[in-house]
Amino acid sequence: MTGSSSAPQDSLCDDPILALADRSDEFEDAILDCFPSTGVVLAIESEQNQLALSACHLCIEHSRVVRTAFAIDAPSSACGVLRLQYEALLRASWLLFAATPAQIEKLGRELTPEAELAAKNLPTAGEMLSKVLAAAPAGLTAHLAEFNEYSRHALNSYVHSGIHPLRRVREGFPVEMAMNLIRISNGLMHMAYRMLANLMGSQRRMDKVTHLYKQFTDCCPMAPSGEASAKS
Repeated sequence: MTGSSSAPQDSLCDDPILALADRSDEFEDAILDCFPSTGVVLAIESEQNQLALSACHLCIEHSRVVRTAFAIDAPSSACGVLRLQYEALLRASWLLFAATPAQIEKLGRELTPEAELAAKNLPTAGEMLSKVLAAAPAGLTAHLAEFNEYSRHALNSYVHSGIHPLRRVREGFPVEMAMNLIRISNGLMHMAYRMLANLMGSQRRMDKVTHLYKQFTDCCPMAPSGEASAKS
C-alpha cells in the first residue's frame, strides 16, 4: 500500500488533476505511516470484525482506482468505481453497527451457490443506510448521508451507462468536477482508515488518523455539517 512521495510544490506536473492525484497519494502515505508495517491486527477477532475489515480494504482499493482512472483520463470509469467505493464503506459501517448475527453469518460463509443465494436476501444499500444512520456515530453517518443525498444517484448512472456518462463522453468531463470527486473519494478512504484504526483498538492511533486530514485539506472534501457539529 504505497503512493507518490513527491511534494505538491515540487511537482513538475501542470495538470491539476494529476497534481491532486499525487497529493492524494501523499495523504494515503501519511495515513499508512500511522499503522504498523505488518498490517492491521484486530483488537477483537470475530467474523463480524473480519468482514468489516475486508469491506474497509475494498473501500481503500477502490479509492486508488478512482484517482488512477482520473489521472489516465478515464473519468466515467472513475465515477463508476467511486459508487462502488461508497457502498464498500457503507457495507463496513453496516457490518459494525447494524448487521444481525444471522446476516453476518450469511456473509461469512464459504463461496458456494447456496451461500450466494442466501446473500441475495441481505439488505439493499438504502436499507443498510437507514440502519447505519440510526446506530453509527455522527462522524461517520454525516459522510454517508451527504454522499447518498448529493452523489449516489448521479453515480448510479455511470454504473449503468446511463445519461450522465453518455453526455460526458460527448461533451467532456469538467476538470472541477473531477477534482471534487477525487476529494470525495479521499474522504471515503479516510473514513475507511479511521474504521481500521478503530478495529485495532488503539485510541492514540484513532486520534492520529482522524486528525491527519487537517494537514491535507487541499485534497479532502469539506467536513459535512453533521460531523462539524459533532466535533464542536
